[in-house]
Amino acid sequence: MDSNSWLRLDAQDPRYQLPAALQKQDPRAARDCGWVEQMTPFISHYAQAGEWVIDPFCGFGSTLVAASIAGSPALGVELDAQRVALTRARLDMLGMDAARYPVWQGNIADAVTQARCRTELAVSNADAAVAEPLHSVDAPSPRIGLCLTNIPYFGCDPGEQDATDQLYQTRYYEPYLQGLRDVFNGVHAILAPGAWCVVMVQNLRLGGRFVPLAWDVAKLLDERFVLHEERMLIYDRAHDPARLGAGGLSATNRAHEHALVCRKQARGMDVDAGLALLRALAQDGFAFAVYGSFADHVAGRVSDPSREPNDIDVVVPPDEAELSRLMQRLESEGFRIESWNAHIQPPVSMTAMAYRYYFRARRVDQYGDSLQLDVAVTDTQTAFEDRRAQGGFFSA
Repeated sequence: MDSNSWLRLDAQDPRYQLPAALQKQDPRAARDCGWVEQMTPFISHYAQAGEWVIDPFCGFGSTLVAASIAGSPALGVELDAQRVALTRARLDMLGMDAARYPVWQGNIADAVTQARCRTELAVSNADAAVAEPLHSVDAPSPRIGLCLTNIPYFGCDPGEQDATDQLYQTRYYEPYLQGLRDVFNGVHAILAPGAWCVVMVQNLRLGGRFVPLAWDVAKLLDERFVLHEERMLIYDRAHDPARLGAGGLSATNRAHEHALVCRKQARGMDVDAGLALLRALAQDGFAFAVYGSFADHVAGRVSDPSREPNDIDVVVPPDEAELSRLMQRLESEGFRIESWNAHIQPPVSMTAMAYRYYFRARRVDQYGDSLQLDVAVTDTQTAFEDRRAQGGFFSA
């Protein structure tokens, strides 16, 4: 894979396409079966020897076929039992080892499926090019180094109700996004530190309305992963005159997808900027105490001082007026205030904060440096005083 921001896909290799006999067995004629050629460059670029690849929306197994071409072991997870059977048949027709390329029916958002990833996959031996099964609880865990997937598209089957657990048949957009969030939170939980996650997604047109799905998926990935790059996948499709509208305006033929590239890693932060903010808040009379990794880092209580903390953990007393003043102050410093991934604005009530427990303030400056505060609110003033009395490097 070169430094071009785009990847042009001209045609599929007939050796690796889903066979026509299997296409006919799918109720939708496998119209959403991804290209193997779409996945192969990303596996070659991001998958390391001996590491597993996972596709949480396995579909018809194109990611696993691409992984076999690249020589990487891969796991597919799919909700639809019929598609699981079709995928297993496809892989068997290609002579792929079911132990090295397993396909499970399930949902990576579930703790049970995540546990299977940690205990039932084999630990790959890169030198011997074989997979060693796990025989005991003391055996090493498999390293899953890459998630590579095409997401199920919202609105592709409006009105169909035969598989309501499928994300592509979710009736409303926000629950659909939450379902994606749950899956990628599960992916984050099972990926190894430093692992990559590449997600193929396209913005949509539904009923004449533009839906910015790719950009919304980027936002939800950024909640847990660190976004690194994007690639544009371009498919060689003919111009469709039927899409031309009145006055020469047109809806495009959607001959492209975004490949969003992110990584499971520490986000890092500007420690000096964090210290300056805390000192300014203290001078403004805010009562708070700092604890956690930032406090330990500044106080020198860490084994590796070169590793920067991800955020600043702060605890404040249950004072409604002061809490709203703090939020307003942070907003004036360029922070976005969120709680459970929802944007909130001051003033806030303590009743609402009791339900939310904490809020998050995040900002990114013009140099790309980020700063994040996680602010917890104690139940009582006494609880806050007790927490502050426990010490730490900084309190006000």
